[in-house]
Amino acid sequence: MPALPAAPDGTPASRLCLGTAPFGTRIDERDSFALLNRYVETGGNFLDTARIYSDWVVGEKRRSERILGDWLHARKNRDRLVIATKGAHPFMESLGVPRSSAAEIRDDLEGSLRTLRVDVVDFYWLHRDDPRQPVDHFIDLLNTFVREGKIRAFGASNWSTARIRAANAYATSRGLHGFSANQPLWCLGSDTAQPPKDPTLVRCDAVMREFHRETQLPVIPYTSQANGFFSKLIATGRAPKASELIDFDTPANHAIARVVAKIATTRGIAPSAVVLAYLWSHRFPVHPIIGCRTLAQLDESIAALPVQLTNEELAALETRN
Repeated sequence: MPALPAAPDGTPASRLCLGTAPFGTRIDERDSFALLNRYVETGGNFLDTARIYSDWVVGEKRRSERILGDWLHARKNRDRLVIATKGAHPFMESLGVPRSSAAEIRDDLEGSLRTLRVDVVDFYWLHRDDPRQPVDHFIDLLNTFVREGKIRAFGASNWSTARIRAANAYATSRGLHGFSANQPLWCLGSDTAQPPKDPTLVRCDAVMREFHRETQLPVIPYTSQANGFFSKLIATGRAPKASELIDFDTPANHAIARVVAKIATTRGIAPSAVVLAYLWSHRFPVHPIIGCRTLAQLDESIAALPVQLTNEELAALETRN
């Protein structure tokens, strides 16, 4: 069965992955350190960042990676963590221009190693696909990085099911490492939301979920809590403002919110716990990325870990009644 790499000390990757996209932009360094400290103190060890995170703010580049690297240096706990970062994303000033050449991806990776102050990245994601490139271009290059000791495993983010399947088939045919996981946009309500505002973002649709049931390839979904849509709607009766990625405010998702509220009330748990439990109730490995901005949000996500939905509850969420 495909598996994520463990931390260097052998500890498996935790079920919840802490995303660091807001570090250095919406969250300052002090509060970023506080979130990281609380996360590891409660048993978390899986951290996700990217070369491009924070570059939408004018000024310092790679700020998310830099803050994480500073924290790793201060805590000296690198061996107990699974560190993941991403490359091959277009520059913010030219989002329509792919950056998929071997030189560009190598520059991203080696820059990430320097910024994070680590010798090897446990998990490396290709942040975007470039369908003009054959899949062997990416698989051969990533295997080169594995042989060089720069990465331990790698995955695809925002790749289609067909391209992931083709890439792993090529890897198998050549006796090479293939993608060890997939990082799509996925959460309760993502199927029934408006299309993503960025057309290069890929949702985990029914076809992709069937692929994961078939292969047991792990899914590491981003936007895993629908940007707080269900929690805010249930708490206030008003839909929150759409995020920069996707708008969840649709009639179907209002119907889902009513089911979430019913389950949460019956169980005596937070709506966010229902939203997260929906993901790991599927029949393949799922490690949601949580994008917490406060310690209270982090604690609420961690409290969801024991929750497992019944088949009846899953059916109610999927049928919206």
